[in-house]
Amino acid sequence: MKGNTFAVFCISLLFSIQLSHAQPGQAGFTFLKLGVGGRALGMGEAYSALSTDPSATYYNPAGLSFSQSSQILLMHKEWLQDITTEYIAAQSFLGGLAVGVSVNATNINDIELRQQPGPPQGTFNAHNAAFGLSFSYKVDSSFSIGVTGKYLYEKILVDESSGIGVDLGVLYTTPWDVRLGASLSNMGSVNELDVESSKLPTLFRIGAAYIHSLEAIDGTMTFASDLVSSSNEGKSHINVGGELNYHQAFAIRVGYQTSYEARNVTTGLGFRYGLFALDYAFIPSRYDLGSTHTLSLGIEFQ
Repeated sequence: MKGNTFAVFCISLLFSIQLSHAQPGQAGFTFLKLGVGGRALGMGEAYSALSTDPSATYYNPAGLSFSQSSQILLMHKEWLQDITTEYIAAQSFLGGLAVGVSVNATNINDIELRQQPGPPQGTFNAHNAAFGLSFSYKVDSSFSIGVTGKYLYEKILVDESSGIGVDLGVLYTTPWDVRLGASLSNMGSVNELDVESSKLPTLFRIGAAYIHSLEAIDGTMTFASDLVSSSNEGKSHINVGGELNYHQAFAIRVGYQTSYEARNVTTGLGFRYGLFALDYAFIPSRYDLGSTHTLSLGIEFQ
């Protein structure tokens, strides 16, 4: 029964994103597609079925119910061309619900201002932010649903735009210990930036993950894959990732993403001590665009 529910939900999400492909307008708020979390980015963002930490507020809110404790995630990312992203998220439990809050802020500084050919007349900054509130409900021990509501804000020079976005997600653990996840992110609308109308970059994710115990090293081997479709790109991406965890204290990660012109391989490392987890991800890019460095700190509260 739960498997049928998961299939129906995925078909509904596919139908929704097909409708979003047909809507006019250019996609804005593209920072919503950049990904968060050192572990997720190191594994190529194959994370819709793995996200049970606070990054579930970004990838799949249904994953919050599968967490074993309250947690906080702090992330800093140095992206291409001096773009920086800060992500703060926390999760806890309220009765039978798992609750998450998140702040996702991306800034581009010192953009040259030109109104005519010649030297720049100065510089300006661009600011983007999403403030989210997530809820997840565990229907039973193997199936959960989740929703996130987001307030979105964008400012470029003196022009501002804001709006509301919604994410939906499901997570299902099969009898064979394979976890299946699906989510539809960034449904909603925003007002005009100056006179330019835009729509949100709706993302559909569906993926699977398998975690295999390695008793000899007191660790695990994790394999994951996602199919990701974006409403404004007209193409899909396949993300795959793997992680080897040694003694629950040190992890090596690698991932691969298809159909991106400037990047494909991702790598990462993870360190855990007590209630603290430090994760780093490195993503190289072609065409002299530079590399992406992400550092995140997770804190668990028992």
